[in-house]
Amino acid sequence: MIAANGSRIVLRELDDRDAAGIFQLNNDPEVLKYVHDVPFADIGAARTWISNIADQLPEGIGRWAIEAKHGAWIGRCSLRTQKDGEVLMGYRLLREHWGMGYASEAVRLMLGIAFEELKLPYVASKVARENAASIRVIEKNGGVFWKEDACGHFTDALVYRFKPKP
Repeated sequence: MIAANGSRIVLRELDDRDAAGIFQLNNDPEVLKYVHDVPFADIGAARTWISNIADQLPEGIGRWAIEAKHGAWIGRCSLRTQKDGEVLMGYRLLREHWGMGYASEAVRLMLGIAFEELKLPYVASKVARENAASIRVIEKNGGVFWKEDACGHFTDALVYRFKPKP
């Protein structure tokens, strides 16, 4: 479990108990609006997705459940090493938890993993140009626009880069 002093959330490895939350995330059109995933057919598909996480991360790092310290399931997040060695950060929250600062807290916890534990030189995050809420979270947490690139079905996504603080 990953937590920081003063944080209202914890990150923990995804497991079978997260299937209902993962199913709900991937079946909300607003959650999927700016990502390349498709809805799951049923909760069994969510369980299969969870059981295949190691296969989804062939280059390493992880995907975590985001939970409130009081136990509510909020969403999921990840740091994923790409074939070229770049590490991408992402997150997805249930709509009922949007606008409450949980995304920023998850980003801060993931940056702690990236820079304090893994000693990465930087972390990137790709975001659809139209996703103003995620752009605000990224910029609020120190992400700086780096370049444009494709991301899923978005040919003109924005790529932000986070660097360790000196």
